[in-house]
Amino acid sequence: MPMPKPKKDETQDEFIERCMSNEAMKEDYPDNDQRLAVCFQQWKDKDKKSLLSIGQPERRYFGDIEIRLKEPEDGEESNAITGYAAVFNKWSEDLGFFKERIIPGAFKKTISENDIRALINHDPNLIIGRTRNKTLKLWEDDKGLGFECKLPDTSYAKDLRESIKRKDITQNSFGFQTLRDDWSEDGKKRDLIEAKLSDISPVTFPAYKQTIVKMRLQEVGIDYEVLNMALIRADRGVIMDSDVDLIRSTIEILNQYVPDVIAAAPLTEIVEDPEHPAAEEAPELVSTLIRARITNTRIKNILARR
Repeated sequence: MPMPKPKKDETQDEFIERCMSNEAMKEDYPDNDQRLAVCFQQWKDKDKKSLLSIGQPERRYFGDIEIRLKEPEDGEESNAITGYAAVFNKWSEDLGFFKERIIPGAFKKTISENDIRALINHDPNLIIGRTRNKTLKLWEDDKGLGFECKLPDTSYAKDLRESIKRKDITQNSFGFQTLRDDWSEDGKKRDLIEAKLSDISPVTFPAYKQTIVKMRLQEVGIDYEVLNMALIRADRGVIMDSDVDLIRSTIEILNQYVPDVIAAAPLTEIVEDPEHPAAEEAPELVSTLIRARITNTRIKNILARR
């Protein structure tokens, strides 16, 4: 069951009382002091504009940890792969709006309760293990979320094993849903406190920043591809009323989430290179693309006339 959330017009005392007596909360947090702290945190976060929806599917990878073949046993080459899918207490790169770190214990409940798969490139058709039948083992230690997967006797698993042996594939990703997190006051940092794992997955190409940025745009109501086409038309001087409405609504949405960045580059600013292809390939923030494209002279003048 989901954690209780404050209702409209509910007072703090009313919410805390309801939260403390919630059966799911009692089960998850039998200690009264711990449950009270969680309830107060829920109340504290009620007015925050969360950049991510709780339960939204997400993917992450860590660039400095590798997957490898398990060490040989009794002179025979192992048919298992092992490594870490996540590390604790380490800040991620910029994920579009924020940085994130995983708190120890974030996966403790999910690996004891859920049936988690090991896939190749997050493809459900290419399954190589699962926890229910003990072909995938997951554990938490001081470093992070460790795993060991016994590969099946399939052609794609044999190909994967050879690719890992040759170090053509060296990185691992994991899919999850956020169950509990804690945001900094400025909304730029997040502690992932509890997550529900769906899969761990050796990957050819990790989820690069551009993919994360597109996901973030979608989550706040912006279609990256549609916006990009509208901006291309605007650059060429061919723009529809719907494009103008889309660009203006994008500005309004981004002003809610990155006001400090947008304010640093108002619409009156002229960008020398409006195409700015580097921003489209791997923007540091969602607003990098927007700033680079909507602040050029042509689009600024079109918006001013409409």
